[in-house]
Amino acid sequence: MKPNNEQAQGLYRLCYRLTNVIYSGWQYRSIEIVRIDERTGNLYVLAGDSLDFEIKPTGRYEP
Repeated sequence: MKPNNEQAQGLYRLCYRLTNVIYSGWQYRSIEIVRIDERTGNLYVLAGDSLDFEIKPTGRYEP
């Protein structure tokens, strides 16, 4: 199973925000895991020690 175009773009936006060190006050987060949940088709992202997100087929993500 592969992410669709909207999910890939959502992944790029999320990774950019999580690893962006340009803004003061925004804490850099490392990306630990990126996987597709084959049950739901959502893209799962674990960042840092405890931040997790799911990217829906629409490309939108939520914690």
